[in-house]
Amino acid sequence: MQDANPDQAKSETSFVPALRFKWATGFYDWVMRNFVRDDMLRRLTIDAIAARDGEKLLDFGCGTGTLTLSIANRHKAISLYAYDIDEEVLCIAKAKAQHFEFGTTPFFCHVDITDLAALPAEDLKSFDCITSSLLFHHLTTQKKRKALESIQNLMKPGGRLVLVDWGPGSNILLKLAFLFVRLLDGFSVTRDNAQGRLPEIMKAAGFSNVSARPLLNTFFGTIWLFEAIIE
Repeated sequence: MQDANPDQAKSETSFVPALRFKWATGFYDWVMRNFVRDDMLRRLTIDAIAARDGEKLLDFGCGTGTLTLSIANRHKAISLYAYDIDEEVLCIAKAKAQHFEFGTTPFFCHVDITDLAALPAEDLKSFDCITSSLLFHHLTTQKKRKALESIQNLMKPGGRLVLVDWGPGSNILLKLAFLFVRLLDGFSVTRDNAQGRLPEIMKAAGFSNVSARPLLNTFFGTIWLFEAIIE
C-alpha cells in the first residue's frame, strides 16, 4: 500500500503530537507503560474489537503502533492497516515492527485522518472494523466530526467502530487526575471527553447502536470504550 499523495501530505493541517510537544514523542511509550496501564488497555481493546477471520481492520490514528502490533500478533487471518498523520510516530511504529513476528503483517500509511481528500481511494468503504485509541482527545470538536466522517467513508455498511479514549472520571479523584491530561493537551480539545459528549457527537455524525462504558482507571483518569456501527 502506498502513502498518501505527497502534495496532500504537504498541505495537511497542524496536529497535536502524542504528548503535545514534538520533543516529548520519544517518551510516549514509557508514559503509556508506567501511567496508563498500556498492557491491560491493549488487551481490553483487542477483546472489544473481536476481529474475525477474513476481516479488514484499520487502526485509525495508530501513533507509535503498540496497539497495531498487538493486533497483528493476536490474529493471523485478517488484513490490518494503520493510519497516522504524524510521520515521526509512524517511523517509531515501523522500527518496532522490525522486531515482531506477526500473525498478520500491518500496513502503515501516512494519512491526514481528518481530511477526506487525503484518504487512500482503494480503502474507501472497505473496512469491517475501525479502531481508534487515545486519538480523539487531541482533536477539536470540529476535527472530531471530520475524523468520524472519514471513518464513515472508510467503513463498509454494517461495519463497527471501537473507539477508546478518555472520558469522565469514575470518581472525584479520577476527575481531578484527568486535569493533568487537559493541562498537557489543552482544555479546548479535551472538553468533549471530560463532559462525556463523545456518544452525542458519534450519534450526530450518523452512527447507530452507540454505547459507552468505563473501560480502565489509570493514573491520569478513566479511559472509556465507545462502540457504534455504521448502517
